[in-house]
Amino acid sequence: MVATGALSSLPSSVALGVVVFGGPAAVAIVLTELTTDRKRGLQIVGLIGVVQLPAAALTATIATASRAVLWVDGFAVLTMLVLFVIAFEIVNSSTPQWVPSLLTIGCVLICLLLLDVAVSVASGEVTLLLPGDGVVDWVRTVVITERVLILRSVVAALAGLSVVAATVVCGPVLLGRVIIQRFKIGCAIALCLIGLEVASVVTDAPTLTIIAVSLVLAVDVDNLGGE
Repeated sequence: MVATGALSSLPSSVALGVVVFGGPAAVAIVLTELTTDRKRGLQIVGLIGVVQLPAAALTATIATASRAVLWVDGFAVLTMLVLFVIAFEIVNSSTPQWVPSLLTIGCVLICLLLLDVAVSVASGEVTLLLPGDGVVDWVRTVVITERVLILRSVVAALAGLSVVAATVVCGPVLLGRVIIQRFKIGCAIALCLIGLEVASVVTDAPTLTIIAVSLVLAVDVDNLGGE
Protein backbone atom coordinates (compact mmCIF):
# COMPACT_ATOMS: atom_id res chain seq x y z
CA MET A 1 0.00 0.00 0.00
CA VAL A 2 2.93 2.32 0.69
CA ALA A 3 4.43 1.60 -2.71
CA THR A 4 1.16 2.35 -4.49
CA GLY A 5 0.69 5.76 -2.87
CA ALA A 6 -1.74 5.05 -0.05
CA LEU A 7 0.19 7.49 2.16
CA SER A 8 0.01 10.40 -0.25
CA SER A 9 -0.82 12.91 2.49
CA LEU A 10 -0.90 13.20 6.26
CA PRO A 11 -4.73 12.99 6.51
CA SER A 12 -4.78 9.87 4.32
CA SER A 13 -2.06 8.35 6.50
CA VAL A 14 -4.08 9.00 9.66
CA ALA A 15 -7.23 7.60 8.03
CA LEU A 16 -5.39 4.50 6.87
CA GLY A 17 -3.94 3.94 10.32
CA VAL A 18 -7.29 4.38 12.05
CA VAL A 19 -9.04 1.92 9.74
CA VAL A 20 -6.30 -0.69 9.27
CA PHE A 21 -4.37 -0.64 12.57
CA GLY A 22 -7.17 0.48 14.89
CA GLY A 23 -10.26 -0.52 12.96
CA PRO A 24 -13.50 -2.15 14.06
CA ALA A 25 -11.88 -5.51 14.70
CA ALA A 26 -9.43 -4.04 17.22
CA VAL A 27 -12.16 -1.94 18.86
CA ALA A 28 -14.47 -4.94 19.12
CA ILE A 29 -11.73 -7.10 20.66
CA VAL A 30 -10.91 -4.46 23.25
CA LEU A 31 -14.57 -3.90 24.17
CA THR A 32 -15.65 -7.52 24.32
CA GLU A 33 -12.58 -9.64 25.08
CA LEU A 34 -10.05 -7.53 26.97
CA THR A 35 -10.70 -8.41 30.60
CA THR A 36 -7.71 -6.70 32.24
CA ASP A 37 -7.72 -3.28 33.88
CA ARG A 38 -6.82 -0.07 32.05
CA LYS A 39 -3.20 -0.01 33.20
CA ARG A 40 -2.55 -3.55 32.00
CA GLY A 41 -4.45 -2.87 28.76
CA LEU A 42 -2.30 0.20 28.03
CA GLN A 43 0.83 -1.85 28.75
CA ILE A 44 -0.30 -4.39 26.16
CA VAL A 45 -0.91 -1.61 23.62
CA GLY A 46 2.54 -0.21 24.43
CA LEU A 47 4.19 -3.58 23.81
CA ILE A 48 2.42 -3.83 20.46
CA GLY A 49 3.60 -0.32 19.61
CA VAL A 50 7.22 -1.19 20.37
CA VAL A 51 7.06 -3.71 17.53
CA GLN A 52 4.56 -1.99 15.24
CA LEU A 53 6.14 1.46 14.95
CA PRO A 54 9.63 0.28 13.88
CA ALA A 55 7.98 -2.29 11.61
CA ALA A 56 5.97 0.48 9.93
CA ALA A 57 9.15 2.47 9.30
CA LEU A 58 11.00 -0.60 7.97
CA THR A 59 8.10 -1.58 5.73
CA ALA A 60 7.91 1.93 4.28
CA THR A 61 11.65 1.88 3.62
CA ILE A 62 11.45 -1.45 1.78
CA ALA A 63 8.34 -0.39 -0.14
CA THR A 64 9.82 2.87 -1.40
CA ALA A 65 13.07 1.16 -2.34
CA SER A 66 11.11 -1.49 -4.27
CA ARG A 67 9.25 0.93 -6.52
CA ALA A 68 11.90 0.64 -9.20
CA VAL A 69 11.05 -3.02 -9.75
CA LEU A 70 7.29 -2.78 -9.26
CA TRP A 71 4.49 -2.42 -11.77
CA VAL A 72 2.89 0.21 -9.58
CA ASP A 73 -0.36 0.51 -11.55
CA GLY A 74 -0.97 -3.23 -11.36
CA PHE A 75 -0.18 -3.27 -7.66
CA ALA A 76 -2.57 -0.35 -7.13
CA VAL A 77 -5.46 -2.28 -8.67
CA LEU A 78 -4.68 -5.41 -6.65
CA THR A 79 -4.35 -3.32 -3.49
CA MET A 80 -7.77 -1.84 -4.18
CA LEU A 81 -9.20 -5.36 -4.51
CA VAL A 82 -7.56 -6.36 -1.21
CA LEU A 83 -9.14 -3.40 0.56
CA PHE A 84 -12.52 -4.17 -0.99
CA VAL A 85 -12.33 -7.79 0.21
CA ILE A 86 -11.30 -6.66 3.71
CA ALA A 87 -14.19 -4.18 3.75
CA PHE A 88 -16.58 -6.93 2.69
CA GLU A 89 -15.30 -9.22 5.43
CA ILE A 90 -15.63 -6.45 8.03
CA VAL A 91 -19.34 -6.07 7.34
CA ASN A 92 -20.14 -9.74 6.65
CA SER A 93 -19.20 -12.69 8.80
CA SER A 94 -18.70 -14.90 5.74
CA THR A 95 -17.38 -14.27 2.24
CA PRO A 96 -19.13 -15.67 -0.88
CA GLN A 97 -17.16 -18.11 -3.00
CA TRP A 98 -17.09 -15.70 -5.92
CA VAL A 99 -15.08 -13.19 -3.86
CA PRO A 100 -11.33 -13.93 -4.14
CA SER A 101 -9.68 -14.69 -0.82
CA LEU A 102 -6.90 -12.56 0.61
CA LEU A 103 -4.59 -15.56 0.26
CA THR A 104 -5.31 -15.75 -3.48
CA ILE A 105 -4.72 -12.04 -4.00
CA GLY A 106 -1.58 -12.23 -1.84
CA CYS A 107 -0.18 -15.05 -3.98
CA VAL A 108 -0.88 -12.99 -7.11
CA LEU A 109 0.93 -10.03 -5.54
CA ILE A 110 3.96 -12.15 -4.67
CA CYS A 111 4.09 -13.68 -8.15
CA LEU A 112 3.78 -10.23 -9.70
CA LEU A 113 6.57 -8.92 -7.49
CA LEU A 114 8.92 -11.78 -8.41
CA LEU A 115 8.11 -11.33 -12.09
CA ASP A 116 8.76 -7.59 -11.90
CA VAL A 117 12.11 -8.18 -10.17
CA ALA A 118 13.13 -10.77 -12.75
CA VAL A 119 12.20 -8.53 -15.69
CA SER A 120 13.89 -5.46 -14.16
CA VAL A 121 17.12 -7.35 -13.47
CA ALA A 122 17.12 -9.11 -16.86
CA SER A 123 16.55 -5.85 -18.73
CA GLY A 124 19.30 -4.09 -16.80
CA GLU A 125 16.95 -1.47 -15.35
CA VAL A 126 17.82 -2.55 -11.81
CA THR A 127 20.99 -4.08 -10.42
CA LEU A 128 20.66 -6.23 -7.35
CA LEU A 129 22.90 -5.27 -4.45
CA LEU A 130 24.77 -8.09 -2.77
CA PRO A 131 26.02 -7.93 0.83
CA GLY A 132 29.12 -5.75 0.92
CA ASP A 133 28.14 -3.95 -2.29
CA GLY A 134 26.86 -0.86 -0.60
CA VAL A 135 23.65 -2.11 1.00
CA VAL A 136 24.12 0.16 4.02
CA ASP A 137 24.64 3.22 1.79
CA TRP A 138 21.62 2.21 -0.27
CA VAL A 139 19.41 1.95 2.82
CA ARG A 140 20.72 5.25 4.15
CA THR A 141 19.96 6.95 0.84
CA VAL A 142 16.42 5.57 0.80
CA VAL A 143 15.81 6.72 4.38
CA ILE A 144 17.10 10.23 3.65
CA THR A 145 15.23 10.71 0.37
CA GLU A 146 11.97 9.12 1.52
CA ARG A 147 11.93 10.27 5.14
CA VAL A 148 8.57 12.03 4.70
CA LEU A 149 6.88 8.86 3.48
CA ILE A 150 8.52 6.80 6.21
CA LEU A 151 7.28 9.32 8.77
CA ARG A 152 3.76 9.06 7.38
CA SER A 153 3.90 5.29 7.74
CA VAL A 154 4.85 5.68 11.40
CA VAL A 155 2.04 8.24 11.82
CA ALA A 156 -0.42 5.72 10.37
CA ALA A 157 0.68 3.07 12.85
CA LEU A 158 0.60 5.60 15.69
CA ALA A 159 -2.93 6.70 14.75
CA GLY A 160 -4.15 3.12 14.93
CA LEU A 161 -2.45 2.56 18.27
CA SER A 162 -4.02 5.76 19.58
CA VAL A 163 -7.49 4.52 18.68
CA VAL A 164 -6.87 1.22 20.46
CA ALA A 165 -5.41 2.99 23.50
CA ALA A 166 -8.38 5.37 23.64
CA THR A 167 -10.72 2.37 23.44
CA VAL A 168 -8.88 0.74 26.37
CA VAL A 169 -9.22 3.91 28.45
CA CYS A 170 -12.86 4.56 27.53
CA GLY A 171 -13.86 0.89 27.32
CA PRO A 172 -16.04 0.80 30.45
CA VAL A 173 -17.91 3.88 29.22
CA LEU A 174 -18.27 2.69 25.63
CA LEU A 175 -19.30 -0.87 26.46
CA GLY A 176 -23.03 -1.19 25.96
CA ARG A 177 -23.25 2.29 24.48
CA VAL A 178 -21.67 1.68 21.08
CA ILE A 179 -23.16 -0.41 18.28
CA ILE A 180 -20.07 -2.01 16.74
CA GLN A 181 -21.83 -2.99 13.50
CA ARG A 182 -22.47 0.65 12.62
CA PHE A 183 -18.82 1.48 13.18
CA LYS A 184 -17.85 -1.52 11.06
CA ILE A 185 -19.95 -0.25 8.15
CA GLY A 186 -18.31 3.17 8.36
CA CYS A 187 -14.83 1.65 8.42
CA ALA A 188 -15.71 -0.58 5.46
CA ILE A 189 -16.82 2.45 3.44
CA ALA A 190 -13.61 4.26 4.43
CA LEU A 191 -11.51 1.27 3.29
CA CYS A 192 -13.26 1.25 -0.07
CA LEU A 193 -12.55 4.96 -0.49
CA ILE A 194 -8.88 4.41 0.36
CA GLY A 195 -8.77 1.64 -2.25
CA LEU A 196 -10.32 3.92 -4.87
CA GLU A 197 -7.75 6.60 -4.03
CA VAL A 198 -4.88 4.13 -4.34
CA ALA A 199 -6.17 3.11 -7.78
CA SER A 200 -6.55 6.82 -8.72
CA VAL A 201 -10.29 6.41 -9.29
CA VAL A 202 -11.12 9.22 -6.84
CA THR A 203 -9.07 11.96 -5.19
CA ASP A 204 -9.35 13.67 -1.81
CA ALA A 205 -12.02 11.33 -0.49
CA PRO A 206 -13.43 12.42 2.91
CA THR A 207 -12.20 9.27 4.63
CA LEU A 208 -11.58 10.78 8.06
CA THR A 209 -14.99 12.47 7.98
CA ILE A 210 -16.71 9.17 7.25
CA ILE A 211 -14.87 7.47 10.11
CA ALA A 212 -15.83 10.26 12.52
CA VAL A 213 -19.47 10.25 11.40
CA SER A 214 -19.68 6.45 11.67
CA LEU A 215 -18.30 6.63 15.20
CA VAL A 216 -20.91 9.21 16.16
CA LEU A 217 -23.69 7.18 14.56
CA ALA A 218 -22.45 4.08 16.38
CA VAL A 219 -23.38 5.60 19.72
CA ASP A 220 -26.55 4.02 21.04
CA VAL A 221 -28.61 7.07 22.00
CA ASP A 222 -31.17 4.97 23.89
CA ASN A 223 -28.53 3.81 26.35
CA LEU A 224 -27.45 7.40 26.89
CA GLY A 225 -30.89 8.34 28.14
CA GLY A 226 -32.09 9.95 24.89
CA GLU A 227 -35.31 9.33 23.03
